[in-house]
Amino acid sequence: MIHGNVFRLQLAADLANRRRIILRIGVSLLLALPFIFVGMPARAQAAGIVMVILFTGFFGSAVGYARLRADLRFTRLTLLPISRGVLWLDLVLASALTRLAPVMVVIVGFIIVNGQGITLSFLFNVLGLICASMLFLTLLGMVTGRLARSNGEVHLLGALVCMVLAFISGITPLPERLTWLTTTMVWNPISRLLTALTRLASGTVSTSQIEFVFASLIVGAVIVLTILRWISGGTRKIGKA
Repeated sequence: MIHGNVFRLQLAADLANRRRIILRIGVSLLLALPFIFVGMPARAQAAGIVMVILFTGFFGSAVGYARLRADLRFTRLTLLPISRGVLWLDLVLASALTRLAPVMVVIVGFIIVNGQGITLSFLFNVLGLICASMLFLTLLGMVTGRLARSNGEVHLLGALVCMVLAFISGITPLPERLTWLTTTMVWNPISRLLTALTRLASGTVSTSQIEFVFASLIVGAVIVLTILRWISGGTRKIGKA
């Protein structure tokens, strides 16, 4: 039996619907416009942009997976001679890449209008954080879509998860008694992206060696995985003879 390449299949299906792509970009821009053009503190602008990325990236993948399961397409994909791990890798990677375009449009607009003291190393750091955040949000969204049993549950559970992410990422101001919730900010790519965009809008651009190495690893991993999954025919399931 010929191996299937779910990554190429899913990517082609997502990119074939041009109307959906235009709507994604349009909705993302519409939500982000106030935080790009309206004068407000740098922290508030960055928090608004990150919330737009959070909602569009997370909700999009959660609803997309729920639709995939409702159409029984996921069930058919599991019948392909590939391992379950590779199947999830292909779905997450393809979904993250297709949702990267609206995010990049929003970030580019934010940088053009509000960016100060921009350097190439800092832009590369932002790119790495965006890639890490999109992979994280896509995976979390698909897991949420898998746990939900209906379209209504996807939106309700998704709203709860988004609220929790906003709390633990430092997007939402918290009282002193709840500041322990932000202990995850050190390794949370969403909170790191919030910090980077805040520095970008306030003109305090700086990139440490650790941040540059992290960005290089993330961007390199995404490029390598994309190439490998594009040229790969899949991996056979290991079963009993």
